Amino acid sequence: MAQLLLQQGKVNEALKYFERAAELSRTEGEIINALSYAEATRTQLEVQEKYPQLANRLQGMGGGFAGAGMA
Repeated sequence: MAQLLLQQGKVNEALKYFERAAELSRTEGEIINALSYAEATRTQLEVQEKYPQLANRLQGMGGGFAGAGMA
């Protein structure tokens, strides 16, 4: 679900799902994966806030961060 939300540009909602996935994880690998995506999503939000021009350029290049390998 979080991946779909990222592709739709609903980054804040996606972050909540990644964090919830980490809470529900049963293996170390699942936890690492969910936390990695959560951290990448937080970074995406930070770039959008601090560098809006860069974020706009990235969106124009391929659908935002989701198009740049985030999803």
